[in-house]
Amino acid sequence: MRVTNSMMVRNMLDHLQNNLGDLNDLNEQLSSGKLFQMPSDAPIKVADSMNYKSQLNRNNQFQRNLNQTENWLNTTESALKSGTEVIQRARELTIYAANDSMTSDDRKMVAKEMKQLRDELIDISNAKLGDSYIFSGQKTGEKPFILNSDKTDIDNYVDYQGDKNSVKRRLNENVEMGVNLNGHEVFKDKIDKLNKIYRQLENNIPGKDIKGEDLSDNLDEMDDFINDYAELRSQVGGKLQRTGNIIDRLEANEVHLRTLKSKNEDADLAEVITELKMEETVYRASLASGSRIMQQSLVDFIR
Repeated sequence: MRVTNSMMVRNMLDHLQNNLGDLNDLNEQLSSGKLFQMPSDAPIKVADSMNYKSQLNRNNQFQRNLNQTENWLNTTESALKSGTEVIQRARELTIYAANDSMTSDDRKMVAKEMKQLRDELIDISNAKLGDSYIFSGQKTGEKPFILNSDKTDIDNYVDYQGDKNSVKRRLNENVEMGVNLNGHEVFKDKIDKLNKIYRQLENNIPGKDIKGEDLSDNLDEMDDFINDYAELRSQVGGKLQRTGNIIDRLEANEVHLRTLKSKNEDADLAEVITELKMEETVYRASLASGSRIMQQSLVDFIR
């Protein structure tokens, strides 16, 4: 094949353009820190990176759900702890007031504290997390308990306004957890019982003269209340332990996904710098070679 000067120049320009393109690719990798800039640069790697990013987004959403769940459960556990302390104190006062040596006036003095305990338990039952009432079921915007308008109904001092539906949070792909407790079951009978004892201490139950044994009759039920709260706190503690374990797994999974994503798309800067220096050397050699070819003209042969 006959090689002409124009062929040499054209080949030299093609190679020079290829070298310049390689040099540009390496410069972009060095400046961006990424192996590719456009999907067309590496379609398979781009698809893998999109998959990793999607998994990371789901992982982050689960972590947000878990943080909300932990806050909800911690608030619930705190309310149950406070409720237990109220019932225990009410029990102590009931035992104290059940002594038949207590006069009516003495019991009325005890009734003042019992009234405060009753009202405190109502406040505890209306606990909130942010703008949400945690014991109202799915009616989180509604206060769980309001006072019954019928003051003569001793056994129903408060009315429950929430519902009995479960508030659930998805914690990972396979776990959905109910985070709330039914406020009606947790507080209604306790509040009504404290109100009844208060009325007994005040000797304010129509048609009945309250004696020590009438107060003592409340103790077994109050013991049941304390045991109920202990069991509920155990359930909440178990859920908190489970959420903690899931958080640990999600955090470990996030580190793993970020590592895979980085290996897939991040450039090895030391390697890129080495290749860039090599390409610069090749490009300069191409320029030097091309300058010799381009310098030749008819004048060179006339000489």
